[in-house]
Amino acid sequence: MSRQSLVLTFDVEDWHQLVHRRLGLVDWDQARPALPRQVDSILDRLDGLGVRATFFLLGLTVRRYPVLAAEIAARGHEIACHGDAHRPVHTQTAAEFRDDLQTALETIERATGRVATGYRAPLFSINRNTPWAYDVLADLGFRYDASQYDSARVPNRIQGIPGEPYILELASGRTLWEFPVAVSRVGGITLPVGGGSYWRLLPERTLFRSLRAAATDDRLPTIYFHPYEWDPDALHIVLPKGASLGQRALAAERTLWRAAGRARVPRLVQAAAREFRLQTCEQAYARLDDVGACRRSLSEEGRLL
Repeated sequence: MSRQSLVLTFDVEDWHQLVHRRLGLVDWDQARPALPRQVDSILDRLDGLGVRATFFLLGLTVRRYPVLAAEIAARGHEIACHGDAHRPVHTQTAAEFRDDLQTALETIERATGRVATGYRAPLFSINRNTPWAYDVLADLGFRYDASQYDSARVPNRIQGIPGEPYILELASGRTLWEFPVAVSRVGGITLPVGGGSYWRLLPERTLFRSLRAAATDDRLPTIYFHPYEWDPDALHIVLPKGASLGQRALAAERTLWRAAGRARVPRLVQAAAREFRLQTCEQAYARLDDVGACRRSLSEEGRLL
């Protein structure tokens, strides 16, 4: 009997870079030692498991760490796109979104030698107000999107998301595959289980029982993590001496939340690799068949039909 499958992905962004930008610090775009340490930990552990993953690279992070991006590609992992400036899609116009994607694609190809054909929106922000985002993705040659997550933490999310990859049929007649993030649905209750936050906090038995349910009939649910969740060292935001009380409070709040349960993640992924077949979006895409696939279109109200 073959093992159930999970699609393993990482959103490659420098957590310190984004937090420093959020705090309005002038040094936000400096390279720091944390991200290379975190990514090295991920790559070494995946090598040990004999597993490859999809890495959604953020353009502004790739510009600061081009050697690191090249190393991910050199180690045999799939290179995909997480946009450029980490701006939610719903805060951009269609033209701004296109520019953001084109900048990211050029940056990623320059660093890795790969053309990204998969996309994930920052904060899963393709929502009911931005159906035009799919047309932009299709225009730019993307084959699949991985921006849908039926979690209550995602505001204004598209309704009716299936529990398996599906073909999204656009009004233009073009199509995109969508790889939704894993959730478990029991008795009308939806439990998000695809993201690192849930792997850090859910009881292990609940997590794996939910993953088995999500992967029933080999539905290829997606899981995702961030590099900070694999840091072998403690998370620590270094603030300038002149940082305000508000900046220090926000930095402490962000650190406490991100640090909770972090040590569990690599161990649980190792356990998942023993039970499930972990693969890239690209590997899963190669297994998908347009004939008989789940097909959906998007209504004006932002619901999948």
